[in-house]
Amino acid sequence: MLAVLNGHTQPQPDWTYSKVNAITGSRRTETYNTNLVGTTKLRDGSVYLDPTVINFKRWRAKRLGDKPSHALS
Repeated sequence: MLAVLNGHTQPQPDWTYSKVNAITGSRRTETYNTNLVGTTKLRDGSVYLDPTVINFKRWRAKRLGDKPSHALS
């Protein structure tokens, strides 16, 4: 799977940066999480999702453009 994900320092990033591990309080391991736009981009590019098992209507999706023709949700 390939996706173009904008870095957390770019305008309208797809990632959020956590400076501190919320569970352990550790500052040694930097953590990045995708926001809703980034998660939607990754899901749009997924090829191994079984629509008989996955309920796509339950996914929250936010896109900065039109839904790609290959997207399932």
